[in-house]
Amino acid sequence: MANNPKDLRINFKFWIETSEGISILGEGKWQLLKAIKVHGSLKNAIQKMGYSYRQTWDNLRKIEEKLQVKLIDKSRGGEKGGQTVLTPQGEKLVDFFDHLYNETEPYFREKSEIMQIELRKIFES
Repeated sequence: MANNPKDLRINFKFWIETSEGISILGEGKWQLLKAIKVHGSLKNAIQKMGYSYRQTWDNLRKIEEKLQVKLIDKSRGGEKGGQTVLTPQGEKLVDFFDHLYNETEPYFREKSEIMQIELRKIFES
């Protein structure tokens, strides 16, 4: 490990998982859903995030299956081309993650800065 122990930092993430500990939806897919909301297109959202189309599409379908809820509506063609939009439940899920981070991130940042000081003390000579 090339990092100096004094440069270590503490980080955190949130995700939704089953009672068995199987991850369903985390930060990456939340950001993807937000990008779909902004761009109105799965293709554009994927390009902005650098994801592969096929794998992302499969992952979204798996999430919907696990949650038993449709998160996106996709339409093809037409004069303006296809579009992808969030369903009302998809919108609520994005809003939930936004709220979760807005409410908890300041607290965790403050606490992690304190804990980071303790972590660095472990490596002091």
